[in-house]
Amino acid sequence: MVSFLICIIFFTSCAKSIKKEYSFEDTFDMKLASNIVETYMKYLTKGETESIKKLYSKDLLKSPVNNENSKLRIWGYNVEDKSKIGQSAIFLIDVSRSYIDEPFASLDKYSIKVVKENNEYKISKIDNAVEQEAFVYKNKIRMKSKDSANTSMIISLKSFPNYVFAKNDEANLDKLPVPKYNLGIMNFSYDGSMLGVTTYDKNSYIGVIKIDQSMSVQGNMQDGGQGDSGQDSQDSEGNQDVVEKPIGKEIVTLDFLKDSKVNFMEFSKDEKFLAVQYNNKDIGNCIRVYIIDDGDMIDYEFEEKFPMDKVDIDFSSFDDDVLNFDVVAKKNDDTSVSDIIGKWQLDLIKFKAVRM
Repeated sequence: MVSFLICIIFFTSCAKSIKKEYSFEDTFDMKLASNIVETYMKYLTKGETESIKKLYSKDLLKSPVNNENSKLRIWGYNVEDKSKIGQSAIFLIDVSRSYIDEPFASLDKYSIKVVKENNEYKISKIDNAVEQEAFVYKNKIRMKSKDSANTSMIISLKSFPNYVFAKNDEANLDKLPVPKYNLGIMNFSYDGSMLGVTTYDKNSYIGVIKIDQSMSVQGNMQDGGQGDSGQDSQDSEGNQDVVEKPIGKEIVTLDFLKDSKVNFMEFSKDEKFLAVQYNNKDIGNCIRVYIIDDGDMIDYEFEEKFPMDKVDIDFSSFDDDVLNFDVVAKKNDDTSVSDIIGKWQLDLIKFKAVRM
C-alpha cells in the first residue's frame, strides 16, 4: 500500500512538473514579440530616439543610443524571417535607405532579438550589416556588395533612355527628352534585385533597373571590371578604353513627370509595386503607384480622386496588399475638405481606397 501511494505521488509530481515546464515554454508570444519589432521599426523610421528607448531591455539601455543620420533616411522595411528560440525570438529585417540630397542608396540587414523581461517584451540585441550600396561615380551608377573590396557598374548614365512618353500622354504623341546627368533619389528593393532611380532637371524621369545579382557576386572582374574603389576600367597596359560589363540587365521606364521633383520612392513588401512621392508646381504633393513588371500605373490615380487644389496626398507606408496614405488640407482652416482629410488605405488588389 505504501509503495502504491509513493508511485501515485511520484507520477503526480512528474505530471505537475511536465505541465509546469510546458506552460513555461508556451508563455513566449510571437505575436507580441512581432508587435514590439514593428513598433521599433516605425520609431526608427521616424527618428524617435526617446520612444525607441522604451523598447530596450535593461542591459541594452546601458549602451549609448545614437541618433539616426537624418539625411540617410529609412524609407521602408520588410521582415524577411523570424524564429522562436526558447524564451526569445530573432527577427531578420531588410531595410532600405536613401540620402535625401544626393544619389546614394543602401540596403541593410537588421537582426533584432526580443526577450521577455519581467513579463514585458523587450529588445535585447540589435545587429545590422550593409548588404548593398549604390552610388554615382564618373557618370555611372555603381554597386558595392557586403564587405567586397570590388564595385560593379550597374549602368552608365548614357545608357538611360534618350526619349520617353509621359503616362499622362495616353496617345503617345509627345516624346520627351530624358534628363540623364542629374541623378535624384535612388532606392533598393528588399531583395536587392532592383534599384529605383530618378533623374531630373525641371522634369523628372522615373525608372527601375533590374540587377543581375549573380554578376555582382562574381565581382564583375571580367572585361576589365573595376576592383578598387571605383577606379576606371583599364587593360593590362593601363589604357582607359576597356568596356566594363554592367550588372544592370534591364531598365523599366515608369514615367516622366513634367514640372515635378520626386521626393522619395518605396517598393511594396512583395516588390510588385513602386510608390513615388512627388511635388508638382501646380498641384503640390501627390503619389503615383506603378506596377513594376510592365511599368504601368495602377488603376487608381490620386490626382483624379482628390481635389488637388485643396489637399496634398502624402505616402505613409506599405502593408500586405495595401498602401497607407494621408490626405492633408493645404489650408488648416479649410472646412470644405473636412470629410476627406485624414488617414486612408488603398487596397492593392481591388484598387479601392477607404478612409480609416
